[in-house]
Amino acid sequence: MFSSGSLNLGRLAGIPFQLHWSVIVVAVLFGSGLAASYGAIGAALALVAFLASITAHELAHALVARRHGVQTQSIQLWALGGVAKLDREAPTPRAEGWIAVAGPLTSLAIGALSLGTMVGLVALGVDGVGLSILGWLGVINLLLGVFNLLPGAPLDGGRILKAFRWRKHGDRFRAAREAGNAGKAVGFSLAGIGGVMLFNGMPGLMLIVTGLFIALNAKAEMMAVDVAERLHGTRVRDLTWFGIAQASPDTDADTMWWQRSRLGGAGVVAVARDNGDLAGIVSEDQLQAVPEHQRPYVPLGQLMVPFSQLARADLDEDLADVLSRLNPRTPVVTVWHDGKLLGVVPKKKLLARMQVG
Repeated sequence: MFSSGSLNLGRLAGIPFQLHWSVIVVAVLFGSGLAASYGAIGAALALVAFLASITAHELAHALVARRHGVQTQSIQLWALGGVAKLDREAPTPRAEGWIAVAGPLTSLAIGALSLGTMVGLVALGVDGVGLSILGWLGVINLLLGVFNLLPGAPLDGGRILKAFRWRKHGDRFRAAREAGNAGKAVGFSLAGIGGVMLFNGMPGLMLIVTGLFIALNAKAEMMAVDVAERLHGTRVRDLTWFGIAQASPDTDADTMWWQRSRLGGAGVVAVARDNGDLAGIVSEDQLQAVPEHQRPYVPLGQLMVPFSQLARADLDEDLADVLSRLNPRTPVVTVWHDGKLLGVVPKKKLLARMQVG
C-alpha cells in the first residue's frame, strides 16, 4: 500500500496514482489558513478541489505523452505540487513541446472555468462561501499555470524552452543543458526576490524554498543529461548479462551468501515463487549488508526488491532512454522479451559505462 513514502491510491487512466506523505503536512498547514476564511468544511472542499486540479495538470502531461508513444510510470502528488514520471524522453521536439505545455494549459483552463463560473453565478444572484472557493480555485490555478510556464527546467516552461532549442539546432542534450542553465537562473532569481521580501518584513520564505528547489533540480537535471549523453548510442543488449540464477523466497541469506558464485557477473538472484513466477531480485550487496549472525534467519523474500520497483527494458532500447526508470537504491536494469526475464544490466557495468567520457 505504501511505497517510498507514498500512499498508492489506485490508477488513473491506467497510471499508478500516489500521494506522498508531505502533502498531508502541507494540507494541514495550508488548510488552517483556509479554514479561517471558509470554515472547516469549506477549507476541506477547497483543498480537495486544489489537489484535483493538480492531478488534472499531471494527467494532461501523461495523456499527451501517451499519444506520442511515451508511457507514464506514475503520477505523484507531493508538497510542492505533482509530477508525472515518464518512462523515457520524448522522441521529437514537437512531442516534447506538446507534452510540456499540456499541464499549464490545463491549469489555465481550470482557472478560467472557475472564475467564469463564479462570475456567471454572481450575475444570477447566487451568493455563498462556495463562490469564494471558486474564485480562490480560479486564481490559484491561473497562478499555477503562469508559474509553470517560467522558462527554466524543471518547470514546464523549461521543457518548452528545451523543445524550442532542440528544434532550432537539433541537439537535445545541448537543449536540455540550456534549459537547465535557464532553470538555475530562474530559481536563484526567485530565491533572491524571496530574500529581499523577507529582509523587508514580508513573507518570502516559501519563495526562497521554491527558488532553491528549482535551482538545485535544474543542476541535477544537467548532471543527468551528461550521463545520458555518455550512454547515448549504447544499446541495452551491449551491457546485458544473460541468464539469472533463481532461488525460492524461503531460501535464507546465509545459504545464498555461501552460494553467491551462482550470481556470476549479474550480481543478483531472481526470487521465484512456488508456481515458477518471478517476483523480484536480491543483489549481492543486499546479502552482504545483512549482519553475518542474522543471515541464517533472513529469507530472500524479505530482502527482495519487486520487479515493479526496478527498471525494465527491451534489448534494443537505447540505454540513455532507460535512465529515467532507474531505482536509485537498486540501479539494476532488468531485461525482458515477451514477458520473460532474459537478464540484467548489472549495477557495476552500468556505473562503469556512465563514467566513460
